[in-house]
Amino acid sequence: MSGAAAPRRLQPSFLASLRQRISLRRLALVSLALNLFLGAILGAMLVGNTGKPPPYRPMPDRFVEHVAADLSDADAARLRAVFEPLRPRYDALSQDYREDGQRVRSLLQAEPVDFDSLNAAIATARAKRRQIGELTEQTVLSVLPDLSPDGRLRLVGGWGTGGPAVSPKK
Repeated sequence: MSGAAAPRRLQPSFLASLRQRISLRRLALVSLALNLFLGAILGAMLVGNTGKPPPYRPMPDRFVEHVAADLSDADAARLRAVFEPLRPRYDALSQDYREDGQRVRSLLQAEPVDFDSLNAAIATARAKRRQIGELTEQTVLSVLPDLSPDGRLRLVGGWGTGGPAVSPKK
């Protein structure tokens, strides 16, 4: 009888030991998976980020090159040509806008904050940004008649077609 009782006593400790080993194995696997995941994220961040901001491109270059990428070569050349003579105007407006932004930052750093001056500076900066936008809109509207029908649709994002035009770039 003592032989039959001994396996029963060993069985609960054996199961507990087995459960503990399985739990430790699961914990080790979860830890390994988490470390691999975090390592992959860190690796992607290091590879994808050179630490440098993208090069500064003044207006209208940022806008024109972004839009021209979707146009045919001829339409892109027309778009660039219409914006080129406006470069001095964009440079002056952009410089004014940067100065207005610096004025806003200076007022925010002052102690105490003069909210009336801050609101006026924000309104001035907003007006300058609006002028840049309006100049861009008027310039785009002026070039539309010179673009191909496909170029006009691409320029406005394919309005009326349910989305951007899908024909390949010419």
